[in-house]
Amino acid sequence: MEEETADRPDVSIHPPTVFFAALLIGFTMRAFTGGMLPMPRVFGEGVGGLLMLAGLAAAISAVSAFAESGETLRPSTPSNELLTDGMYRYSRNPIYLAMVLFGVGFGFATLNLWIILTTAAAGAVFHYFVIPPEESYLERKFGSEFRDYKAQVRRWL
Repeated sequence: MEEETADRPDVSIHPPTVFFAALLIGFTMRAFTGGMLPMPRVFGEGVGGLLMLAGLAAAISAVSAFAESGETLRPSTPSNELLTDGMYRYSRNPIYLAMVLFGVGFGFATLNLWIILTTAAAGAVFHYFVIPPEESYLERKFGSEFRDYKAQVRRWL
């Protein structure tokens, strides 16, 4: 591995693109195939609104932790500090958790089953193809500090 690429996670997928693609695909699929959730709109909007607010709160907390530490959100850059405060006390991946909560909430709020399913698929992409290389990098970079953190804090919640 070249020295310039050694100090960064080997992630070739851009998570925000996956998330927004999931929302767009879910919206498009409903337009062409149906897929309306069979529940009262007020219930869907209530549940969806709560999930979306939870997702926004998680995202704000996680992004604030990045900003306070001087870290960048770009996954292709080196990490200088292991974040363990704020939402990182409850989830090792609060930004991905925030995306999934928001997407599922948006699906409920719009009664769109496809958005819920495509958001779940985006979460699976994060779980199997984005998070493992990031965690492998963090373990190489921070060693026992990351292993201890990993033993105490769940991947999602």
